[in-house]
Amino acid sequence: MRSPSKMMLAMMLAALGAGCSQQRQAPSPAQVEKQQLAEDSRTMAQYYAQWQQSLHAQSKKGGANEQMPIELSDEVQYRFVKNRLKAAGLNPHNAPRLFARLEEIRGRGKQAAGVSGLGGTTQGAWCGHMIPLGGVGRDVEQARFQGTGLTSCFNGSDYAFVDLNAFVTNGARQVFEPVGSESYEEYGGKVLETAPLSLSLPRLAGKELLADSLAVAFNEVTGQEHLTYASVTATLHPPVGEGDILVDHPRELLDETPSDQAIRICLERGSAEGFLDCDYGAVRVLPDGGWKPFAGAATGIAAVDVEASKAFALDGGTPTWIPDRSAYWEPEVKPFDPTRFQVPTRGKFVPHVLEACQVTKVTSKVAAILLDTGGLCEAGGTPGTTVAQGELPFKPSITPGEFPFDGIMDFGTGNCLNNAQNVRLEIWVYAEGTCPDPFGGEPEPFRCPSKAEVQPVDYKRGCLAEGTQVTRADGKAVPVEQVKVGDKLLANGKGLALTVTTVHRGGERKPLVMLRDDLGGEVQVTDTHPLVTVARGVVPAGELKVGEAVLTRAGARKLVAVERVPYEGRVYNFSLGTPEELAHVGLESRSLYANGFLVGDSQLQAELERQKRLDAREVLARLHGAWHEDFRLSRARLTRK
Repeated sequence: MRSPSKMMLAMMLAALGAGCSQQRQAPSPAQVEKQQLAEDSRTMAQYYAQWQQSLHAQSKKGGANEQMPIELSDEVQYRFVKNRLKAAGLNPHNAPRLFARLEEIRGRGKQAAGVSGLGGTTQGAWCGHMIPLGGVGRDVEQARFQGTGLTSCFNGSDYAFVDLNAFVTNGARQVFEPVGSESYEEYGGKVLETAPLSLSLPRLAGKELLADSLAVAFNEVTGQEHLTYASVTATLHPPVGEGDILVDHPRELLDETPSDQAIRICLERGSAEGFLDCDYGAVRVLPDGGWKPFAGAATGIAAVDVEASKAFALDGGTPTWIPDRSAYWEPEVKPFDPTRFQVPTRGKFVPHVLEACQVTKVTSKVAAILLDTGGLCEAGGTPGTTVAQGELPFKPSITPGEFPFDGIMDFGTGNCLNNAQNVRLEIWVYAEGTCPDPFGGEPEPFRCPSKAEVQPVDYKRGCLAEGTQVTRADGKAVPVEQVKVGDKLLANGKGLALTVTTVHRGGERKPLVMLRDDLGGEVQVTDTHPLVTVARGVVPAGELKVGEAVLTRAGARKLVAVERVPYEGRVYNFSLGTPEELAHVGLESRSLYANGFLVGDSQLQAELERQKRLDAREVLARLHGAWHEDFRLSRARLTRK
């Protein structure tokens, strides 16, 4: 995981959803829960303000983002913790050890070890806890923020939990309107961070954004316990003289999907129809003026035209990915290479310097830093590792005091990252120049750094070769290129059929994996596409071996060939299952037959990649036995999602 020292740097992160409206009828249970969480946070904000005043009175460090110890012996704080855990889907039945430890602490009538009471200090605490929060872009009508809940424990923990909840409140902190939440738990780790939440709110005088967070951690060997609250606020006032690094692109454009809040850049392939998750995608501009996304011989990268794409869904239509012609980038060196890790960027740098000073030079450094474990990067696969380096593409300045950037940041070969593996972009810009000497001497040189972050950024890949036959629910085989949203595909040998909710397509220039079984059946898939084996379950195609048994429509068959074959054609994949269809099936059922081989859909592939980053055997090996049952139950919850 990332080292605590790096993680304690201020971050600009991603996202927080839409507000709740008042209802005249009796509120639903879910609404009651939100109301209770809002009331809990309003009360905790008062506790937090009192605690900070106590620190100031003792001449101790205090301020926004400081971690306040939580007293479970206090009924209000105890209720806050239990409600937050409940909102995250945790209860005494699916997390028995966690709730037993909380009851133990409450029964002792004392604070979690390592931190003192409400009037105490957090200096020397075992775990750090904070909310990295920052503004995004420059919009006079909408205030945009990115933030996460973050905790890091020195020498690690058996169990840790952190969440982030966000509210719009007034200056008196009496009204709390929930606008978004996220949570995350981890076993046997050191640093954990919630998925990023993005927020776009109307700018209103007298209104604030308040984000607060609960952190819980336990180490059975050392006996250490950690239970803290953190809070940070930001104004929603109209901007006055905003400056520094203002990033318009990349940002999350398709932000109406709270379960998938990443800035997704689809360079080799992406979601063409159905559930759209590509904020940016490779596009081929045709000689006749037409634009073709996710096609071979792409000429550049375009942002999605959100409104045009949504328009296809009107009157019962299917959402279709439409490129935004006003947000299109071509590489400095042509032709465009979709196998490289490239990020389109647009914005400007407004240095904060005295009016009498003169900026003569602006330079930048941009680092891509892993947020997830794994990948094939030479620099390493541990979160916090810088796996790629680049620079902002600055353009000649037209407006005095502003330095625009607009182009593609090329980080080099991007295939070291796994499918949908998150990184954050850490942007540093240095303004250099001179200021007059107040004593009348030679001008004094200066060099001022500014910093911003954009996260998470990822991209997707993994598909079936064009011409591959997939089996519909009626038993008929059709080529993958003829499948459309709404079709039903046979998902397993037990008669389960799932609806196609998304069609993914793109190009492929790397060799495919060709598999042949002992009956002569063949299929060509990308290296990371999942297949279902008899002995090992779901396995990426690139890891299969000759002699291994895989599942097919003819039953279990042995592989007699596993080869890499050249390929430069189109590739396809699908997301399968409506919420109703998936309500009573496991993740392993999200599969289809491709040339008779049972393979996973895009969702199963994403889960396979995630599980590879979190090997259960490795976690159990370093996890205290008291937490094994909670860990197994946690894995089961994730599989059912």
